[in-house]
Amino acid sequence: MTSLTDDRPHPGGVVVLAFIATLAGRFTLTRLGLDVPVINDVRVLLYLLLILCLLLESHRIGRTAAAAGGYAVLPVFGLLGYQILSASWAPSNAVTGPMIGDLAATAFLILVYYFLARWDRDHVTRMTLHLFHGAAWVYFLAAASGRGHASNGRWAALGGGPNVFVRVMILGCITSLFLYVRSGQKIYWLAPIPAFMFGALASGSRGGMAALGITGAIALLAIRPRLRWNTIAKPLGFLVVLSIMVALTAGPIIADFVQTRFVEATVGQGYTSDRDVLFAWALRLFWQRPLLGTGINGFHAIANLGEGERYVHNLPLSVAAEGGFVGLSLLGLAWLGLWHAYIRTPLVERSLEARSSAYCGIFIGASCLFSGDYFDARMMWIMLVLAAVRPARVPGQPARVAAVNPLSPASA
Repeated sequence: MTSLTDDRPHPGGVVVLAFIATLAGRFTLTRLGLDVPVINDVRVLLYLLLILCLLLESHRIGRTAAAAGGYAVLPVFGLLGYQILSASWAPSNAVTGPMIGDLAATAFLILVYYFLARWDRDHVTRMTLHLFHGAAWVYFLAAASGRGHASNGRWAALGGGPNVFVRVMILGCITSLFLYVRSGQKIYWLAPIPAFMFGALASGSRGGMAALGITGAIALLAIRPRLRWNTIAKPLGFLVVLSIMVALTAGPIIADFVQTRFVEATVGQGYTSDRDVLFAWALRLFWQRPLLGTGINGFHAIANLGEGERYVHNLPLSVAAEGGFVGLSLLGLAWLGLWHAYIRTPLVERSLEARSSAYCGIFIGASCLFSGDYFDARMMWIMLVLAAVRPARVPGQPARVAAVNPLSPASA
């Protein structure tokens, strides 16, 4: 299999730096007991380093490098720009500065990955998926050691909450499947999946597990025509045996917690973590200001539900409440543009990396229906951009033929 960009040097360290900047999120030095003005928010330093690295590497990308599907990022930037602009009609008591910073940071990261995808999409995506797999192990081991757990016992790690933790665990599962298929079905790559699933359950994130179900259903619908029992029996049996071993050895550690969190609270008591209240408020604000919405942070300023409920925890409803019909239209256009760019790629050129990235993006997008704010959606945009944008094929150059394996959701 020949890459379209094998005649140019591959990006390396800049991809690692971009991944660290993306995963770090809003990490501040105060978590380490430090308080340094300006660079207290590590994004300042990391983003400056990213800009410097991209400038130093720009000559390697090539002046004539072009991107196929590059148009798909324009609606995304349009949405983010509109949200920043909406600060001009936000309520007078709305604190918009931090949210403008988050939206600008999201746009910056998307732009970085767009340039990296234009340089060598498959190599960048392959490195990113490997890094996600490594991060899943770091998060799992940190949480398993007891560091970072929430006060109620839910697993978390490295300063992130349980809803962040579950995303990293499920991305670890997806990347395990990617590595399994890419390695020629070496079964040991599937071994981490039961451990990561254990971590996902231990996070107590019902929204994360629901997002996994949505992603799995989409993947199953896509690959169902190609599934054959003789191809899935061995890996499925391997996973079942490992899962039983994990359940017998480590299951009792969180059995009561899972029973209380997932069964009694959700099914028995109908506990929704106030999501029903947040969603109802978002819909109310949308109907009150249907065209332009309240402006960013208008939900928190008007609903005034307390510091613990500053945002809707649902991306479309949040955009509807604070951006109105215009914002919803831009969100739909952004998703549609990325989907259109992805399906326009000929099937034989749709690489395993692009397919895996698409499913990572779908999972993060599904999890954004239950938790997180605008900045927490950054990984969704990044992974979907990596799935949709690729270096344009030079005229006369043979098409890259992608291998299709029915065992992985990445084959859709």
